[in-house]
Amino acid sequence: MKGKTNKGMDVSFLALLLLTSISGLLLMLVKDTQWVGLVLSLHLGIVMTFFLSMPYGKFIHGFYRLIALVVFAIEKEKHQAIAGVETINVVNIDT
Repeated sequence: MKGKTNKGMDVSFLALLLLTSISGLLLMLVKDTQWVGLVLSLHLGIVMTFFLSMPYGKFIHGFYRLIALVVFAIEKEKHQAIAGVETINVVNIDT
């Protein structure tokens, strides 16, 4: 039995990505016409929807990985943990 998939969000992410690029190209084509206001509003609405839907799909893991690599590089350079580490004092109770 397969696990739960998030296929709907994956398809909507790709559709919004395609719509964003198409509306951006359309905006470039109509920049000197009377349609620029309408196309700009449509494009900005698509871009806002795209960014609001990003955290709910699996594509957000690319950004999580980027953040993890940046934190790792900083920790490696400073030789000190900066994220996700708690210090624990261990007491030896052997008698």
